[in-house]
Amino acid sequence: MEILDYHRLKIFKTVADTKSFSKAAELLFLSQPTITLQIKKIENYLGITLFRRDKKGVFLTPEGEIFYRYASRILEDYNLMEEGLSNLKENLQKSLRIGASTTIGDFLLPEILADFIKGKEDIKVNLFVGNSKEIEEGIQSKIFYIGLIEDEVFSNKYEKVEFFHDEIILIASKDMYIPDEIEAEELAKYRFIFREQGSGTRNIVEKKLETKGVRLKPDVEISSSKAIARMVANSDYLSFVSRLVVKNLLGVHLKEVRIKDLKFTRNFYCITQKNLRLPKIDRDFLHHLLGRRTG
Repeated sequence: MEILDYHRLKIFKTVADTKSFSKAAELLFLSQPTITLQIKKIENYLGITLFRRDKKGVFLTPEGEIFYRYASRILEDYNLMEEGLSNLKENLQKSLRIGASTTIGDFLLPEILADFIKGKEDIKVNLFVGNSKEIEEGIQSKIFYIGLIEDEVFSNKYEKVEFFHDEIILIASKDMYIPDEIEAEELAKYRFIFREQGSGTRNIVEKKLETKGVRLKPDVEISSSKAIARMVANSDYLSFVSRLVVKNLLGVHLKEVRIKDLKFTRNFYCITQKNLRLPKIDRDFLHHLLGRRTG
């Protein structure tokens, strides 16, 4: 039944899990019109409406809920079949799918991945880089089996393990006049660039500042840490970024500003779905990743 093939079922489940056509398109590396067209084809074939839309997002209809249960089982069985066949034929191309939040994907993971695939010419790597919330959604939808995030996870849907210890620092332009150390209360005097809502870096900073009774309203929001560092270097804005992002820029274009009695430290976590047996290539990568863990 071609209209309900694996490809379309995967699209449907991803839209349902993310509650967004645009997020599903990004996670699946497809255009939003393609996502919309495939959903419409399923609806026309079944003669039902799968989703309803309101200001808060996209939600399943009662018919969509039923279809979701069966589609999820079919996709799970397909993945198990694919793994079983792959284990029988070691010469098949191996595919490693990973989702990583921005700081990890841009500044930490490339070196780890390069080391892992060295000498393994048969491995195909698919890496999605987004914010921590998007990575959780990708794990839930099984777009990828391994997620690397820079924010704490409290859901019982995931297995999690810490693999890296990071520090978030306050940065300013090297040419900006600002003391090397300031009180937390003084932060309100300055203008700030923040990462977007859903960013692990932003979540950590906002929660820590609240313990000091400080709430900052960003003047600019940018989804790229690299772009933030460049803008700070050429302006009078301040920002909080991972030390990984600016380690080669400190003392050259940027300087670190300490906050008295306040430090922003965090762990990076690897998450997988609970009670899900990972394919062998994913298990091998996890072993490699955790063997390098720091902190």
